[in-house]
Amino acid sequence: MLKKNKLVLAVLTILTITPLFHLSAQQRTYSPLSGYGLGETQQIGYSATSGMGGTGIAMRSSYGINNKNVASLTALDSLSFYFDGGITHFWQSQNTSDGDIDNSDIVFDYIALAFSVTPKFTSTFGFKPVSSAGYKFLETKTLADNSIAYNELTGSGNLTQAYIGFAGKPMKNLSVGATFGYLFGNIRNISKSRFENASALKFGIYNEIRVSSLIYDFGAQYKQELSDTRSLTFGVTYRPKIGLRGDSTSIIARGGQFADDNTLFDPRSGVDTLRSAKGNLENNDLEYASSFGFGVSYNIQNKLSVGLDYSTELWADANHFDKSFEYKNSANYSVGAEYIPNDRSAKSYLARVRYRAGAYYREENMRIRNSDLSNYGITFGIGLPLKRSRTSINLSVELGKRDSSGNDNFKQSYGKLTANFSLHELWFYKRKFD
Repeated sequence: MLKKNKLVLAVLTILTITPLFHLSAQQRTYSPLSGYGLGETQQIGYSATSGMGGTGIAMRSSYGINNKNVASLTALDSLSFYFDGGITHFWQSQNTSDGDIDNSDIVFDYIALAFSVTPKFTSTFGFKPVSSAGYKFLETKTLADNSIAYNELTGSGNLTQAYIGFAGKPMKNLSVGATFGYLFGNIRNISKSRFENASALKFGIYNEIRVSSLIYDFGAQYKQELSDTRSLTFGVTYRPKIGLRGDSTSIIARGGQFADDNTLFDPRSGVDTLRSAKGNLENNDLEYASSFGFGVSYNIQNKLSVGLDYSTELWADANHFDKSFEYKNSANYSVGAEYIPNDRSAKSYLARVRYRAGAYYREENMRIRNSDLSNYGITFGIGLPLKRSRTSINLSVELGKRDSSGNDNFKQSYGKLTANFSLHELWFYKRKFD
């Protein structure tokens, strides 16, 4: 048994360190909306929550890690070690005046580990994406002399969080916790303008922010027993507004030939820099918004869990330097459920499968050309237990739409197929026989 545990630990250590080098390099979106501010917020759900509409602020389970509220860590088995990781195949379809543009990709989602330090104190650490930029499209404009100008817009980069969290039980039914994270990565936006006259000079704009900052949040859950098998749980989460550290680069230039990489011009073609500015982010130039969440769930032990969440991020109060749009406070509503026909069935595997469903509606955090954005969708999922173990493979599918109201007629449909692996290993239990 000891050799087995050492082998598992070695594999998990490699899997945990590897994403640090690749998580920020992946293209996680193809949406033109990711070109504003800090990019498109990534909605990541661990294990069960991805199949339940992202609902989890008041959910508690001993079967896997719940990333929606750090206080839920105290529900994990104190004798066990947990590992959770996932990959997603996503697709997006943008509705434009020239028709639909379809894109898809496969990305590594996250990785997380959790274990108990004491019977009443649990810790976790991992990596997860926070926001992303990823788009490329071409605009055309007819000039006064009837010639045509072409403007190519591209964006790339990710912000990723490495974190460590702790949760404890100061009293029987109350759990509290905190997560401390390191937010890092870059968001890059490039505009390249050229003209129908091939001999004319080309113009380019390059903007990049690089973030390297601490971030933290808090959570609490209170479980009210209704009977031996039934309970209500109330959960809250809070993150204060945080001034981000890092630096920025802004360049406006003209030249003879654009470069093929993520720069503006090939230096061999001749470059005339019209404006260049570099500096550190300071005095709260760029802030990460405060947030608050509330959830309630009803649970029948090893049979049914139903939850309802509301959360908001106060982006209207956060400083930013992208004046091409307006930040607004976001709102997120979700509902989700998990049902297990018979958790202890020895005859039917399907009776031990965990069946999940959920739905969500989001009022997004930006207003573009006086248009608000809404985001809504449904999710379905299953948890497939492995034999003689609480380890499971969790599969989920999400189908959603984003659209705008007002002057901007933006429509986007998207989908996600996610596979999560939740390892539950008894590490701190001394067995008489192996």
